[in-house]
Amino acid sequence: MLGTPDDLPRSHWLTRPRPPAEADAVVVGGGVTGLSIAWWLGRLAPAGYRVTLVEAGHLAGRASGRNAGFLLTGTAQPFVSAAAAHGRAAALALWHRSRENRELVRAELLDAGLVDADFLPEGSWHAALAGGDQEERLAASCEELRGEGIDCEWRDAAAVREASGGGDRLGGALFLPRDGGLDPLALCRGLAASGGFEVRTGCRVHALEADDGRLRVVADGGDLAAPCVVVATNAYAAELLPGFAEQVAPRRAQMLATAPGERLLTGVWYMNDGYAYARQLADGTLLLGGARDVAVDEEVGTLEAPTARVQGALEDFLASAFPRLAGRPIVRRWAGIMAFTPDGLPRIGDVPGLPGAVAAVGWNGHGMSLAFAAGRHLARRLLGEQVGEFLPRPG
Repeated sequence: MLGTPDDLPRSHWLTRPRPPAEADAVVVGGGVTGLSIAWWLGRLAPAGYRVTLVEAGHLAGRASGRNAGFLLTGTAQPFVSAAAAHGRAAALALWHRSRENRELVRAELLDAGLVDADFLPEGSWHAALAGGDQEERLAASCEELRGEGIDCEWRDAAAVREASGGGDRLGGALFLPRDGGLDPLALCRGLAASGGFEVRTGCRVHALEADDGRLRVVADGGDLAAPCVVVATNAYAAELLPGFAEQVAPRRAQMLATAPGERLLTGVWYMNDGYAYARQLADGTLLLGGARDVAVDEEVGTLEAPTARVQGALEDFLASAFPRLAGRPIVRRWAGIMAFTPDGLPRIGDVPGLPGAVAAVGWNGHGMSLAFAAGRHLARRLLGEQVGEFLPRPG
């Protein structure tokens, strides 16, 4: 990723003109999206095809290493709500692409033993809050999704409360048995270790410039030149591509972690239309995130700092949704930055006005659920295959 702004003068050695290093493709951004694209290019490209990934900080240093590690199918909105917002074709494509992503990650990396990311394949719960209309929308979504071949089950409020520990906050839930939780940092490091591409960390990119039919990547530690460059910096896209400022808005997500203890909660839990999410790790550590809905207008920008208001709301949610886990010591609080788009769909495709540049940004909180499949799609496209759009546009 691009890293934090740096207004300090750069040294002679960083600014001295040098011939750029040559590559066939450069990927900017060392999160799960950039690493997935580079990994698939390394897997699918012919021998001798040179891929370089550049990252301003360290791998998975931003949202990819700050999330709950859900290998999840679907979206924050129930399917029927997403269909009303984006059209049925786009909503269904999101579900099928996320299922494809899950199966690709499992088959190529986790189940194959190529990457050890502490995967717990215990399923996911898309749970409604008790009262209101969330339960009705989720139940209707379950029926529609099963008719479209999605492997899901409906669990009523009594079953959900038994699984969650008896709290009164949750109602019924959509359950997907092949989802699970993993260590996202280990996943990203595994992609880098097994992908057959060059990785440059601590390499901040300052600009992309047209250069004799190629693109020049102006970067600390030496420029690069390639016929194609993929920008995979998500919430930070506008730092390198100013035209994306209206398309990709950074939004903060906060989390907390408790001390380890007895493991009482299985699976990964996605609740309140995505505004709350939780899981217990193998050692009993509870991860809980969300509560952005209590301060939507405040949770904006790129400052990765937790706030008392949201953290307090997380603790309140914990007590009412998972009472058996409440009261454990909280040992860490943190924040990460997501990227939201006006229509709720990612921006994947050519960068207007910059031939050879491709963007893969704006994941709306679902990068872990889509990036590996999107990486294969973009790799095939960059290698000359006619693959169409990753997701259909509304209308």
